[in-house]
Amino acid sequence: MSIQEKNRWKNWADGLRQEMMSSLTEEVTRSVDSITSETATTKSESSLRSVRFWKACQVGDSPNDFLAKAGFEIQFQEDEDRVVQEVTLRLNKTWMTILNRVLERKNS
Repeated sequence: MSIQEKNRWKNWADGLRQEMMSSLTEEVTRSVDSITSETATTKSESSLRSVRFWKACQVGDSPNDFLAKAGFEIQFQEDEDRVVQEVTLRLNKTWMTILNRVLERKNS
């Protein structure tokens, strides 16, 4: 993965996390098509729909560590053809702790 490509993903992931924190949302589900569009990635559609790609993101393996580094836990389902259609991104424990503190202050 090129530096430019990695930066696209990093910027998207950081922006998504900021958006989620601002809207007090702990998880979002996006279609692979939406992620492709939002990241302006140059990765192939078959790569982005592969279980292998999302498993590498899930465990934070380089070069697919951008989502884990941005503070996300990743869940996805594969269909009968082993193709991923949607991905759920949930704030990790650290970011959930921060979000919960914000919610507690807001409700006080």
